Amino acid sequence: MNRFVIHSAAAIIGFACLVSCSEQESDLQSVYESSDNQLRIVTHTRGGEEGASSVASIFLFNGSSEYVRTLQTDAAGSYTSASASVKLPQGTYKLCALSPSDLSHFQFPATPSPTSVISQAEGQAMGDLLMASATASLNDGESKTVNLELERKVLELSTVTISQVPGEVTAVTVSVAPFYSGIRFNGSYVEESPLTCTFALAESATEGVWEAAPHQLAFPSKGVPTITVTFTRGETGSSSYTYTAENVLTANNRYNISGTYTEPLGVTLEGAVTLQAWTTDPSAIPFDFDESNAISDSGSGGSGTDDPNAGSGGSDNTETPIAGQTYKGCYVVSVDAANRTAVLLSPTESKGYSDGNSDWKSYIENIASTWPSFEGVTGIRRIPTIIELNNIDVVIGNEKKGKNYFCIDKDSDLCTVRIIVSENIVSLSNPNYIFGPAYYLCPVIDITY
Repeated sequence: MNRFVIHSAAAIIGFACLVSCSEQESDLQSVYESSDNQLRIVTHTRGGEEGASSVASIFLFNGSSEYVRTLQTDAAGSYTSASASVKLPQGTYKLCALSPSDLSHFQFPATPSPTSVISQAEGQAMGDLLMASATASLNDGESKTVNLELERKVLELSTVTISQVPGEVTAVTVSVAPFYSGIRFNGSYVEESPLTCTFALAESATEGVWEAAPHQLAFPSKGVPTITVTFTRGETGSSSYTYTAENVLTANNRYNISGTYTEPLGVTLEGAVTLQAWTTDPSAIPFDFDESNAISDSGSGGSGTDDPNAGSGGSDNTETPIAGQTYKGCYVVSVDAANRTAVLLSPTESKGYSDGNSDWKSYIENIASTWPSFEGVTGIRRIPTIIELNNIDVVIGNEKKGKNYFCIDKDSDLCTVRIIVSENIVSLSNPNYIFGPAYYLCPVIDITY
């Protein structure tokens, strides 16, 4: 068995330089060498991560979320599982596994924390990225094995095609937005500074067909995305048309975007976003465009409307969400009018959850993400943050007064808080990090309207 020292900077820069043994035991500093507590970490790739390697860098953080060291797993030529061992003092540790196709595609600090951001490196294309996280506690003299299942955290925009483009069109572009701008070591996506993916299409050998095959990787969409198609007609100007999709674009899926432009009496743009998981057959998500979707018309070419609210896809244009009121039967927690997004609180709640292992956050996140949909509302269902729970008004607060709810704290960790209503003011108790069946889940949903 090979013995070696891994320095954090070397582990980050030299991710691909793996030693050839099935299990590695790291030489640690003297504070660790006398420890009898051994932690063995095994990484796997789950079904659906086609072509992925289970070889990973494991970032260790102590109970205070301070960076301890980086380990590197090795699979001895087999990419079904990989492992590494390390001796540690007794205590609780957070483990974050990171398995990128090429680490040069990403940037993050040399000494990270669980909330440090992993984002696309400047001047680099987005790379494939698989991650996993867990919490492990070591008692004095204890040895423990932790299994981490690596999951792909990016999607692929594979092809973009627009058909029956008029002959006078000189350029076609398609933009899709918004996408998360990064992901933290603890697995939560970064909502700030959302990104747009824009593609310039080229004329194909088939008349009227413009296409591109970018095979571009990206983090998932932040809520339901908007697709914008722009036709440029030489010096006569350009026209843009938008469509708000019915579903979010999620990780570990490939997407084909296609549209057909027709102009009998009016103008209709029809098309489909084809979804293909990394390992499953494609399925179609249909959508329609017409002149009500036109958002800009510069110059004299084309036709359109200046109404910025036209063509908002699957939303109800007769009703606009307002913070503190109800929208489609859901309480409106907050509204971002500039980006036409809102956060809604589920009208239903439930308790009685018992995970049976230490990864409570992943357990509750999975329940929230599969929460029953609300009529007329589509979007990302997730655990609310402390700030979002604190934003509920007195009427909603009184309905939940005295109950303890799952939420996400400022460090992106799972916690619970009690709703307190006093003198027409809603407040929250201090966060609690002990979980059980007595705590309620009431998810929120991110929508685009």
